[in-house]
Parts: sequence; structure tokens; C-alpha cells
Amino acid sequence: MTGATTPSPKRTESHWSAFDAEGIRRLLAAEDRHFWFRARNRTIAALAGQPIQRLGDGFRILEVGCGSGNVLRVLRDLAGGRGIVEGLELSTEAAAAARQRTGLTITDGYLADLDPAAAFDVIAAFDVLEHIADEAGVLSQMRTRLRPGGRLILTVPAHQSLWSAFDVASGHERRYTLPTLSRALRGSGFRVEYATYFMSLLFPLMWVRRRLMHAEQRDMGALLDSEFQIVPGLNEVAYELLRQEARVVRARRHLPVGASIAAIAVPISAPVPRSENARGTLR
Repeated sequence: MTGATTPSPKRTESHWSAFDAEGIRRLLAAEDRHFWFRARNRTIAALAGQPIQRLGDGFRILEVGCGSGNVLRVLRDLAGGRGIVEGLELSTEAAAAARQRTGLTITDGYLADLDPAAAFDVIAAFDVLEHIADEAGVLSQMRTRLRPGGRLILTVPAHQSLWSAFDVASGHERRYTLPTLSRALRGSGFRVEYATYFMSLLFPLMWVRRRLMHAEQRDMGALLDSEFQIVPGLNEVAYELLRQEARVVRARRHLPVGASIAAIAVPISAPVPRSENARGTLR
């Protein structure tokens, strides 16, 4: 993932991560099959579809922390050739995979490495913000890169009660609730236009599983492998159930609980659309 103004101190890791060559290999093998990635892509398409459809031709979209290009493909398809979609990725291995996978322009590095004049109609960051120590600094940089009327579209993991060794192995700094995400965005000059929990059916299962985890007893590599494991039958059932959440998001309704949060935010100076659902604005 990317977006920090300066690199965090390098962690010494004895296991593979989502940012190295071995991690990218594992992600590429899982992303098109694993229920979590597939259902999340459906939710993201439902989240981003309306803002992108409203844009006039010639728009520009940036995905910050695009990884191996999994969600970048969703944004490219939503754009339908009417505008430019590009990625930004700190991991050189992931950026190379994203270029090969999507055929799109991917910049290696941080937001500061982009052309100083580059501005965007949509900036997306899917499961990125939780990796960044300087959350406020990166959100502020994103805001300055948005054109008037632009949107920030993002997902983050939810609920600190779900914190476990998996978050440590993944390099997370925090998990969010709707109020804490709203405060972070507001503190950096954004207003939440819409937000909801999703991955709702996973919440109780994750809560129980992570209560049973003992971080000191778990091999981090094995722990990450277990999260990407594809169980035939169960994988399809989970996908069929979770993909229904896209309908809720497309209708701009709200799920009361979930293991993740999806949100759209606008710079505070932007006017509130008449059609905005008041429940989507978090005070």
C-alpha cells in the first residue's frame, strides 16, 4: 500500500507480506477466487459506480495503494473508456503486477511522487488507510489532489474488537468504527457523504475466531495463509451471501454491523447534494 509522506521504519519480518514478491504471488492466486476479494469488489463497484457515472468525459481517477491491480480493474470497467484510471503503489513488485494485469499507468512511490500538477476527480483507497501511521497527513494530501467536486472513496477494516495477530502480520496501525473514521476525515477537511459497515456476516465469525487466537503461539506466515485459504463449497456459499450487500450499498442504505467500512467523502467546501441521505452523514 502507499500514500505516506515518508516511509515508516522498515519492520523486520520473518514471514511473507502482501508487499513482497511471495505475497503478490499468493494474492494473484487468491483474488479472483476467494469469496472476500470477490464480494468486496462487488461492494466497491456499487459504492463507486454512481460517483463515476456522474462525471463528464475526460475525468481522472487515482487508486492509492492499488496493490496488484485487483480493484483497479473494477475502476477501469466502471470508467468504460470515458476517462483515465491510474494507480499509485509503494511496492515495486505489486506495481509491476498491476501494470501487467491492467495495462494502466502505475506510479511507483508516494503521493508526493506524482506530478505536482496532477489532480483527480476521484481518489480511491481500498484497505489502505489502516496501514498508514500519518493518517491525517495522507488524507490532507489526498484532499489537495482532488479537483472541485471530487470524491474520496475508501474502505477500511472495522472494529478494534476484531484486532488480532492478523492485523499485526498485515501491518495495520488501527481498525475503525463509523465515528472514528468520520473524525479522521473531518479532521483532514472532508465531510462523509455516505458510509456503511459491510462484510456483516463475517463479524461474529471473526470475533469468535480472533478471541481464540494467541498471537505469541501463531506463525505469522501460517496465519496469513489461513486467511487466503479457499475452502470449496464454503467459499461459494460465503460469496453468494456477501455479494448481496452490494444491493444495500448501491441503494445507499446502511448495514448496522460489519467487519469492514465503505465510505465516500467530499471536501468540506463542497455543497451537499440534494439527494444525500442524511443518515449517511456522520456528525
